[in-house]
Amino acid sequence: LRPVRTKRLRDGSHTIGYLRITQFSESVPKKIEEALEELNEKEVEGIILDLRNNSGGLVSSGIAVADSFLKGKIIVETKNRDGIKDSIMSEENTFFDGPMVTLVNKGTASASEILAGALQDNKRSKLIGEQTYGKGLIQSLKSLSEDSGIAITVASYLTPSGNNIQGRGIVPDRVLDFAEAKEFGSSEDKWVKDSEIYLSSLLDKNADLQEKEHNNKEEITDGSQSYE
Repeated sequence: LRPVRTKRLRDGSHTIGYLRITQFSESVPKKIEEALEELNEKEVEGIILDLRNNSGGLVSSGIAVADSFLKGKIIVETKNRDGIKDSIMSEENTFFDGPMVTLVNKGTASASEILAGALQDNKRSKLIGEQTYGKGLIQSLKSLSEDSGIAITVASYLTPSGNNIQGRGIVPDRVLDFAEAKEFGSSEDKWVKDSEIYLSSLLDKNADLQEKEHNNKEEITDGSQSYE
């Protein structure tokens, strides 16, 4: 199974990229960079990131993917048993800085929740869907004998705003209550269609703001010329 899948969606006057991550393996960060470069070449205006039923995998891969979307922001905090916190920051460069939305559901867990929480708390992406699973512990396996061991919690993951993921999950900005498609990303996927409509309206608003700013600048220029 491919952990990263992409396609281009056309919605009226907009071109939107769809990017699905099914799990976080070692190869995923590089595959995401390549996928984002490909979508940029196709001149997509915005991206739908789909993390539904992504139960996690390598946390380091989830953090690396967050780094592809964030500029100099906190990705995640860890808090150990003594209450000491440590922050992981993103680099200043990104692979995509356009508008985006992220799909999550109750199967979104662990590394996926770290990524979703980083995007939401840094106001980089709205989360759409349903509350996530709530798996945010760092555990160490201690051997008791040759055949047995015990998992000891050594720290927990917090979102950039300090929210503990464990047992709580992350509440999306926009909750969807209609049934999910059997095949995520298919033409029958109403969650993707809803995200597409939302992202298109966001792109329209951004275009209107840019046009107003441009008109205001022209008015200021004209006013200064007539004053002279």
